[in-house]
Formats: sequence, C-alpha cells, structure tokens
Amino acid sequence: MFPNLLEAINYHDHQIASRLLNQKLDIKEKLVLYAMAKGETISNESSPKTKLLIVLEGRLVVTNNKESQSLEGNALFLIPATQEHHLKADENTKFLQLELTSDN
Repeated sequence: MFPNLLEAINYHDHQIASRLLNQKLDIKEKLVLYAMAKGETISNESSPKTKLLIVLEGRLVVTNNKESQSLEGNALFLIPATQEHHLKADENTKFLQLELTSDN
C-alpha cells in the first residue's frame, strides 16, 4: 500500500527515477512510478503492450505520430501497443505507467 504516491519517489537533478510497484501490490501488470526532473526525456520507444500514463504532478509532454500532447496533474493518457512515443518533462513531473496485459 502507498498512502501517498507523491512521497514514494523523489526527484534527482538531471535524472529519471523509477520505482516498480507491482510486486509490492501483488499484481501481475507492470506498474512503475516515475519522477522525471525538468527537461529529462525518455527517447523514442514502443512496447508490445498498451500503456496507461497517469500524471500525478508536473507537466509531461507525450509525442506520438508526430503530434504532441501536454499532460498535467490528474491526466490520463493511453498509448496503444507498438506505437512509438517520446516523453519529456516540461517541469518536474511524477507519473504512473501501467502496462496492460490485454488489448481487449
């Protein structure tokens, strides 16, 4: 259990911090909490699984299909399986990423 997700991970200058949560919660879906310092990026990547991003604080820019979306706290964003995407923190940003086991 995580009573306060924002306190479960800290920012580090010029770094991306991540914490795997699924094992502690005893779930099979991969659930990762990220803290991205302002200006940090996750380069173009894709996944065989659909990803659900939940922005907790800050502003995360998601670029896919050459279009960008700016997401702020409490935003949900779905990235379809195999779709290439790029993430950038416009400010210090914390978000959850859930990899869904089924695309049904």
